[in-house]
Amino acid sequence: MKSLIFLALITQAFAADWPQWRGPTLNNKAAADATPVTKWSTKDNVRWKTKLPGRGHSTPIVVGKKIFLTTSEFQKGTQSLLCLERKTGKILWKTEIHKGGLAPKIHRENSHASCTPVWDANGEKILCTFQNEDKVKVTAVSTTGKIIWSKAVLDYKPNHAFGYGSTPVLHRDQLIVASDTKEKGAIVAIDTNTGKEKWRTPRSGHDNWASPVVATVAGKEQLLISGLGKLSSYDPATGKSNWTGTLIPESTCGTVVWTDDMVFASGGFPKNQTVGIKADGSSKVVWKNKERSYEQSLLSHNGLIYAITDQCIAICWRAEDGKEMWKQRIGRGNVMASPTLAGDHIYASLKNGRTTIFKATGESFQKIAENKLGDDAYASPVMVDDQLFLRVGFREKESRQEILYCLGVPKK
Repeated sequence: MKSLIFLALITQAFAADWPQWRGPTLNNKAAADATPVTKWSTKDNVRWKTKLPGRGHSTPIVVGKKIFLTTSEFQKGTQSLLCLERKTGKILWKTEIHKGGLAPKIHRENSHASCTPVWDANGEKILCTFQNEDKVKVTAVSTTGKIIWSKAVLDYKPNHAFGYGSTPVLHRDQLIVASDTKEKGAIVAIDTNTGKEKWRTPRSGHDNWASPVVATVAGKEQLLISGLGKLSSYDPATGKSNWTGTLIPESTCGTVVWTDDMVFASGGFPKNQTVGIKADGSSKVVWKNKERSYEQSLLSHNGLIYAITDQCIAICWRAEDGKEMWKQRIGRGNVMASPTLAGDHIYASLKNGRTTIFKATGESFQKIAENKLGDDAYASPVMVDDQLFLRVGFREKESRQEILYCLGVPKK
């Protein structure tokens, strides 16, 4: 009951915000009163646009009148947190978190600022996570850009120089951070006020980039994460294992999604698989298939599971048994961003900057609109009130410029 009360308070407190990765209720769904536009271009329905320094794949978070997002300028050797004014897009401040210590080599589809920042309402601060000096470091920053504390919380020495990409999840007064590697991997909870470690659970076996999430499933609050050949549930208060379900992929990047009594994950190395597992402790695999959503997360809504596969194919399954309801190609290329729900519309951005909007229904694929913005898109769409935020990149020869767009019907 306490966990349900806590979730209700958090949901109410952030009803009009997007405070961390996966939004106000950690399931990539906008608040019920959000009314984002469905049509846009570089000129149409643009409230404002802001050029961003450096590069980052993190999704912006929106808190009150401010927007926070991370970036890295590799040539300068810096990793920073930006604060923008929500109304105008003006950069209010830029705090340099690290100078030097950047990994000399990462995967070309990664960045040195891929972890979405987290808003800690209890202490009114922003928590930023970066790979730096072979460590996972967390830094607490005030709303005015002052560094409150900074701690190395985990070693990070993966077998493959792909870079870090797991975004932590906030649970009450602790930030839960994962670092899955072949050796000395772990998931750890730290006190958001001090950075002091509260608990640590080993997680080793393979390089993995999935982000943890906390959800109430099967009547129990559970910390969920995929990868290492399993789908794992832990007690978020202690880190002790609840149960472990079978998942063939050793490496995953997405975040677990759920229904009332089941959890779902997808991955792609060494073999592709999407799976639905009972979350009641039985670890029963209810259904599975060979579809792959590797970088991007699935989406769960009204008893249906939606995927945008690596082949840019949108698929809808019935959650309870995995029955395919429909399948539709929505583009070509790759997928990096996760689909986001607003009302009964799903916004699915592809790597090439094209976003397809379709209806969240199991009846058939029903396209609402399709829009192109930028030459690439790694961050997921974010919707708050009547605003839609998209972080995209534009390329010209060897240069690349990131821009954060605020989209919405122009104010009169």
